[in-house]
Amino acid sequence: MNRKHTILIVEDDEPMRFLLDVLLKTDYELIFKNDGLAGMKWLSKGNIPSMIVSDFNTPNMNGFDFFKSISKSGMFSDIPFVFISNRSEEAFKNRSLSLGAKGYLQKPFDPEQLHITQFIERNI
Repeated sequence: MNRKHTILIVEDDEPMRFLLDVLLKTDYELIFKNDGLAGMKWLSKGNIPSMIVSDFNTPNMNGFDFFKSISKSGMFSDIPFVFISNRSEEAFKNRSLSLGAKGYLQKPFDPEQLHITQFIERNI
């Protein structure tokens, strides 16, 4: 039996967490954290997900600071990272991608846009 890929989802909005759970739980093991600080704590325990999906606006440590922190780490820097946000500014999206994020989805997004397999680059 093949083990499911693990996706760390950093999102504090309950309806969005529910939607992502419904869309992804069949094919992936999902780990939900409310903010980047909780995500960092989970990663620091030796957990290595196949992918990270994070909102920009989370309490304690926002998604952008979370992304910058893991991007600097040799242990986590190769994990594909996708932002989801209600921010619509093109400059915001471009900055995220130029810094190394693999994708950006604006909320609300069409579930068909969430093609997780295109971002997962390694097997676990």
